[in-house]
Amino acid sequence: MRPLVEKLGILLAPSQEHYKRLPKRIKEGVHLLKDDVEVISSYLDELSELEDPPPVAICWMNEARDLSYDMVDYIDSLLFVPPDRFIKKKKKKKKKKKKKKKKRQKMMMIKKRLKWYKQIAFIAQVSEHGTKTSKIIHVNVPRLPSKPKIAETISEFRIYVQEAFERHDRYKLQCCSTLRRHRFLSAGSMLPMPYDEVAQIVIDGRMNEFICSLAANDTAGQQQLKVVSVLGSGCLGKTTLANVLYERIEMQFECRAFIRVSRKPDMKRLFSDLFSQLHKKQPLPASCNELGISDNTSKHMQHKRYLIVIDDLWDASVWDIIKYAFPNGNCGSRIIITTQIEDVALTCCCDRPEHVFEMKPLDDAHSRMLFFNRLFGSENDCPAEFKQVSNEIIDICGGLPLATMNIASHLANQQTAVSLDLLTYIRDSLRSHLWSSSTSERTRQVLTLSYNNLPHYLKTCLLYLHMYPEGSIIWKDDLSMQWVAEASIVTQKGKGQYQDRLKKAAGICFDELIDRRFIQPSYINYNNEVLSCTVHDVVRELIAHKSAEENFIVVVDYNRKNIALSHKVRRLSLIFGDAKYAKTPENITKSQVRSLRFFGLFDCMPCIRDFKVLRVLNLQLSGHCGLHDPIDLTGISELFQLRYLKIASDVCIKLPNHIRGLQCLETLDVMDATRVTAIPWDIIHLPHLFHLALPLTQICWIGLAA
Repeated sequence: MRPLVEKLGILLAPSQEHYKRLPKRIKEGVHLLKDDVEVISSYLDELSELEDPPPVAICWMNEARDLSYDMVDYIDSLLFVPPDRFIKKKKKKKKKKKKKKKKRQKMMMIKKRLKWYKQIAFIAQVSEHGTKTSKIIHVNVPRLPSKPKIAETISEFRIYVQEAFERHDRYKLQCCSTLRRHRFLSAGSMLPMPYDEVAQIVIDGRMNEFICSLAANDTAGQQQLKVVSVLGSGCLGKTTLANVLYERIEMQFECRAFIRVSRKPDMKRLFSDLFSQLHKKQPLPASCNELGISDNTSKHMQHKRYLIVIDDLWDASVWDIIKYAFPNGNCGSRIIITTQIEDVALTCCCDRPEHVFEMKPLDDAHSRMLFFNRLFGSENDCPAEFKQVSNEIIDICGGLPLATMNIASHLANQQTAVSLDLLTYIRDSLRSHLWSSSTSERTRQVLTLSYNNLPHYLKTCLLYLHMYPEGSIIWKDDLSMQWVAEASIVTQKGKGQYQDRLKKAAGICFDELIDRRFIQPSYINYNNEVLSCTVHDVVRELIAHKSAEENFIVVVDYNRKNIALSHKVRRLSLIFGDAKYAKTPENITKSQVRSLRFFGLFDCMPCIRDFKVLRVLNLQLSGHCGLHDPIDLTGISELFQLRYLKIASDVCIKLPNHIRGLQCLETLDVMDATRVTAIPWDIIHLPHLFHLALPLTQICWIGLAA
């Protein structure tokens, strides 16, 4: 609801052009609507703090959120400013009447009205092959509703809000608010426990011996490729160990890569990831399939010493496919595999148990060190009255690093000092929910407790990660720009430009999720700043469950069974891979989707023009090897609310000739390996474009063909 309140405030700001155009009765209606929305927002906040909200409360909250999305979409249509202010009038010259009249008709604004759009014409100086020529450019922009229609719609929204009030009272939801859980207050940005310190605690002496044996220089007779497996159930720190192994010994190898495998991996994406890490400056050939990439990789590493980490392998058949990319060149190369399945671990190591390292839960000493160091700095700094309850919490976590760090970070991120009452509440909550002996299930229940007590803005940011496919590496800057485009980030007034403050606030949210151990660091720079992250399987399952409960994101994965879908979808992730006959479910109303992520063949992509209120568009396209015509993406020019656009493709794409109508666009990112026929020249006229990344090595200049 907060973005809606903010937008209503913008609409009512006297300094805004929209405010001056609105009649007094419409302004009064918007004022009343804003007051009602603020009350609804407070109700939502109260109900979201329930430990176990009843089904009727969940239904009411979902209805209120849907109503807020509808109102935001409408307010955005009112706030949209068409680019007619850029219209330039050409100087008239004295000519014959017929020519003069014809020229005026050609230059005047086109009055043709469509159902949703009007057409605007303007003159622009376009550079073509070194010469400047004048062209008439036509742009379709949304037509603003009439003032009586605005008043009518605002009145309808007020009626819907009043009905929401009535249902809130009829369902007696105010009684639920008295059952709220212990109130937690987030302290925002905190000084986190360094990641390497956490890793050092998780990795005990036996693991250090394992690292030394792996990194030891081989004798002449021991130069063969060595494959080792790290085996253990979920949440024991296998990925942490793999990261430490990789960081400590990577400089001893000429080639290195760290790839993550999901339960049902897309093999082409997996091979592409491997190729991009081994060939950092070489784009992937468009015609390469999995076999071609495998052969290319094998030849590249034939006489080189390489280090490969394959994280979270679930199926031995996947290893049977990718192992042919790794030659045995007798150079002392190493492959490290993490898995939860013993048969997979042994198969990868050619049934050599001595090459399998089995992970176990942390012992009591390391568990206590992890908890107390995060919460108090050290065990000696823990007040004596907190020792017993703290030790009971540590015992409940069962030596699981992720659970222990998550609950300790959760306690450390409170505005108020840690109290005995707070620790007792955490202990009792964990005892009442932790009934399973499964490491993954116990960790999931600990994470659920932490999630339920997150601030609202962090919940929204965390749920948005469900847009990414399993096993993805998520870059901080990229994710932050999507949060900003979705209006998930709210910033206070301060120094600097508004966009800079938003980006900084988004970065703080990312760091806080890292600190709370909801997401795991992937790449860390020399300044110890986390640049990218991954999502643990258990956290991902929690996010998927909460997302479905709130109808926050709908994921359609062609390789998996999909649950019944709501027709009201606000965020849609289509993961089709190489499927040739996949299609978007027909019951989804595309005109209400705010964020769309598509990963698959271009032939299976839904019509972009149908997504009228799209804010975020992320396309990862692939095509047939013999495809000669570029992929037509000109429909993007009609997405007038678009704020974030990212495109990656292994075949040539055609962007719109003109995108001047995308006045809200903040991010335009065309990946380096993507071939583009031409970049629209009028991107220089996009007033809010904050981040621009183009494959400049493949085009001459903006507006010129490659």
